[in-house]
Amino acid sequence: MINNQTNDKELIKAAKADLSDFTLLYKKYLTAVFRYCYNRLGKNRDLAEDITSETFVRAIEKFSTYEFQSKPFIVWLYTIAHNLIVDYYRSKKERNVSMDSMVIQPAEKEVDLTDELSREELIRSINEIAGDLPDEINHLFTLRFTEDLTFGEIGRLLEKSEASVKMQFYRGLNLLKRLIKERKNPVTLN
Repeated sequence: MINNQTNDKELIKAAKADLSDFTLLYKKYLTAVFRYCYNRLGKNRDLAEDITSETFVRAIEKFSTYEFQSKPFIVWLYTIAHNLIVDYYRSKKERNVSMDSMVIQPAEKEVDLTDELSREELIRSINEIAGDLPDEINHLFTLRFTEDLTFGEIGRLLEKSEASVKMQFYRGLNLLKRLIKERKNPVTLN
């Protein structure tokens, strides 16, 4: 019998053999997919539940096409959720996510941070300045800090190279540092 601690490769193999075993993957990743949707949808719980549900429906429908080597399963689920969220905003003709959705929560694991900012100071600063950062940067920070994805996983999700994601991430950090300095030392015009 396969339990919830079994690795993805074994869970996927079991679910390919018997689709009813997909419930183990569902249970393993439900919270992560919901959290991702919730953060991207302005903390709208009902909408996040709907998109999360639709994500798993689509995953089941397309499960026969999933190949373990091409993308980690969680990144594949995030990709489906991301596409559903994009479709939702397109249908509503809403281009911006509420800045309330950009509040970053610390990830459980240690994250490599820059030399000038502590982890707590960085998270607090991001939350304070989120409205001044481009949505792309907010999304990238959410994936890195809240979802604790690696640069490679983020690259696969956003269909960008790992190097491109790293460059955008560090440019975002530099922008964040600049905005923090500007807030600490505002320029006065006389």
